[in-house]
Amino acid sequence: MRVFGRAAQHARGERRSANDDVGTNAHTTSQEGAKMKVAKRSPAQMESHRPQPDTGTLPLQVEDITPSWLTSALARSHEGVAVESLAIDDVMYGTATKVRVRLAYNATGRELGLPESLIVKGGFVPEYRNLNAYIYEYEAKFFKEVHPCLRANVPACFYSETESRSGQSIVILEDLRSREVEFCRVQRTLTFAQAAANLDAQARWHAQFWQSPALESDGELAWLASQDPLPDGESGTYHWGQLKPEVFARYTQLPRGAAVPKRFHDRDWMERALLDLRAFDRIGPMTFLHGDVHLGNLYFDRDGTPGFLDWQSYRRGPWAHDVTYFLISALDIADRPRWERALLEYYLERLAFHGVNNPPSIESALDAYRRHIVYGLFFWLVNPVEWQVEVNNCAVAPRFAMAELDHEIHDLMGR
Repeated sequence: MRVFGRAAQHARGERRSANDDVGTNAHTTSQEGAKMKVAKRSPAQMESHRPQPDTGTLPLQVEDITPSWLTSALARSHEGVAVESLAIDDVMYGTATKVRVRLAYNATGRELGLPESLIVKGGFVPEYRNLNAYIYEYEAKFFKEVHPCLRANVPACFYSETESRSGQSIVILEDLRSREVEFCRVQRTLTFAQAAANLDAQARWHAQFWQSPALESDGELAWLASQDPLPDGESGTYHWGQLKPEVFARYTQLPRGAAVPKRFHDRDWMERALLDLRAFDRIGPMTFLHGDVHLGNLYFDRDGTPGFLDWQSYRRGPWAHDVTYFLISALDIADRPRWERALLEYYLERLAFHGVNNPPSIESALDAYRRHIVYGLFFWLVNPVEWQVEVNNCAVAPRFAMAELDHEIHDLMGR
């Protein structure tokens, strides 16, 4: 196992929770949906975190997920295991397809305590696979390269593989429903204590990679994408596409557009503000980001430990991206102005606790927080309904719009 950044200082004394997995997200048809406590793992769970070699042809359709293929996949890290039968309990379509399978094992699998229910996640819809092959591969690479050492409560992974020929990537994850975790929902905002626990969890991995050599151009994680609110080239195709005048105008005519002040319907201002943020983000410390910390990608274990789903947008970038996006999307509009400073102060305290020698001051943190609000406003204002149902967009876009008004961002950026 490779250990990056500050993790090398703690690797001998820390264990990472593997008692997590996929249940939902906040995509259209279904959802994948204080200190962090580290749960104990069974030998089978600990074994599941080791990278696995290629098993050959990956299934391209749900019907191709067979006992034979699952045996070959799971046996790579659990010698002697065989899947004797399977039943498909659920198929959850979204950017990626999640298939909940219920398995019967041979004696070896039962002795190892392998879970009866697992999530097989991949590109099982041809049109989506053609469009999103890079996203699927990127998430599979997370579970191979980053997941084994990341100090976070992340779904346990039993298999991760990419097949470049077909564009398919598949991960096999523990089914979180088996542990009765509480999945967060966009319509159900967090309490102060829940938000604080989540910030502590973020501070933990932000500190682990804070200005880490692994993130440099010659580091072990140099392949990570960089956070950029409005990137050039192919990586910015989506961003610039949503800023096309006719496309942007179409989104402002949806119910979410009626839920935000009309001043934020100004497409030209939005572009200038995002470019201002882009320039701002080029200075300051870099760390490892989840990249998409909204309620649809979060859950809580029964003991209150926060966990994180959907690792398709992880990247290197400034801490304020994760923290701002999380706080504004997760807090009630009335609670956020009363709590945000105290929560930011708590996050900075936890950064120091987890090993950052010189965390930002509260003044510089507030400035970075203010400037990052525009990113969330843009993305929830132009979020395709194929990614988030409109009721979710209508819930979250106004949270960012109100934060923009409270912090007078319209006068600070995009002028």
